[in-house]
Amino acid sequence: MTPAEAIEALVQHIEPIGVERLPLAEAAGRVLCEPIRADRPSPACDVSAMDGYAVRLADLNVSVLPVIGEATIGKAPPAMPRCAALRIFTGGPSPEGCDAVIPREEVQEQPDAIGLPPELTVKPGQHIRRRGENGQAGDLIVAVGTAINPAVAAVLSACGVHRPAVHQRLRLAAIVTGNEVLDATDPVEPWHLRDSNGPALATLLAGQPWVDWQGIRRVPDDPRLLREAIAQALHSHHALLLTGGVSMGDYDYVPDLLAEAGCRIIFHKLPIRPGKPVLGAIGSEGQPVLALPGNPVSVMTTGRRIALPVLRRRAGFSTPDPVPDTVHLTNPDAKRIALHWSRPVRLTGAGQAELVASRGSGDIISAARSDGFVEMPASASGPGPWPFYRWSVGDA
Repeated sequence: MTPAEAIEALVQHIEPIGVERLPLAEAAGRVLCEPIRADRPSPACDVSAMDGYAVRLADLNVSVLPVIGEATIGKAPPAMPRCAALRIFTGGPSPEGCDAVIPREEVQEQPDAIGLPPELTVKPGQHIRRRGENGQAGDLIVAVGTAINPAVAAVLSACGVHRPAVHQRLRLAAIVTGNEVLDATDPVEPWHLRDSNGPALATLLAGQPWVDWQGIRRVPDDPRLLREAIAQALHSHHALLLTGGVSMGDYDYVPDLLAEAGCRIIFHKLPIRPGKPVLGAIGSEGQPVLALPGNPVSVMTTGRRIALPVLRRRAGFSTPDPVPDTVHLTNPDAKRIALHWSRPVRLTGAGQAELVASRGSGDIISAARSDGFVEMPASASGPGPWPFYRWSVGDA
């Protein structure tokens, strides 16, 4: 499988989690699970697109036109007078009978009148936004599976939706395996390893508004302890991530323990670098399970490329794997391998990036110097363009 095929193979078995209604002010970043339709036309009446004066075309055959009132935003418009103008502001309701709005900078303003320059040209309907030109009542405004960003929040409020139905936050368990893994605060000898996998996943996922991050559990390479940790995680979480213990070593117990726990393995090992041993499975209650390799760059890459879109599907997103940006490489090389290759890059300009020298899946220093990675198909090389995946992600 390609990475995209592996994602699709897994997400087709995944159903979104449950639903709750929240006040709009508390729903930022959450995923809608109901379609939002306009409750009235937009705009709901004809409105002015400019600060200026509402006029009838038939009244513009004079040099000075009296101004006898104004159309105020948020209030019913006054009757449109004859042989006079109304002051009007952007967004103000256009009175019935108004043929056009003249911007104030195009006239000579007087205390109670406007002077009409001889060269003034006024077209029928100018600067009037017509009722329903943005959308009609009943039109689909926001589809199911969309995250509530500022634009979506604005239109929900404008449509009178003050308690949207959204998916629950994804309760996520993360298990870091390994006898050798220590906390960053622990004293270390040169042969010790501090845990970098847990913080990498936490930074990728804990800040997502649709994730209920449950913290990191570190478990040694002990089948009994791992079996217990996996069972507890599957019992009380919507999804499970693991790092380490997934390859072919003597202490790589994770694949067998997941199968023992009732998980159905969808894929195990992909033709990718880094991260070839990655495993994707479905728990007995529909939970996605991603077991990522133990090397830190493998965790970062497979977490961003594979785990993130799978978790997005579980969280209810309609597009679990959004179309990535593309970049051209400014320093391409001729290296190629018979695997799908994720290579760290640093952005250098709009649509441009440079390869960052890396010594493999344990080289977290080179990863820290990059902005993300490009994904090259098997046996490919050259400047691209290549799909680019940022380490930092928003609600895309």
